[in-house]
Amino acid sequence: MSTVSQISRDDVARLAKLARLALTDHELDSFAGQLDAILGHVSQIQAVDTGDAKPTGNPLTNVNVTRADVVQPCLTQDQALAEAPVSVDGRFAVPQILGESE
Repeated sequence: MSTVSQISRDDVARLAKLARLALTDHELDSFAGQLDAILGHVSQIQAVDTGDAKPTGNPLTNVNVTRADVVQPCLTQDQALAEAPVSVDGRFAVPQILGESE
């Protein structure tokens, strides 16, 4: 990995300002080192010769594994509400949440 820093403390301060982040001097120094390490690793990856690598597609052969939509009979409104502890005006009634008006 290169020993030349790819990102300076001033670069980090500028990025922090653009992102509206208030960073301490210690955080600026720490983040500059961390970001420089990340950029160093990215540079190593970019330096890899991939000229002989063949492009790959999706290795998964399953395309649409969901079932087809089929209309089936379902409960009526009265049947669905029959087991509800409380219902009002054809709807499930639930306890009031704190701070909510009735």
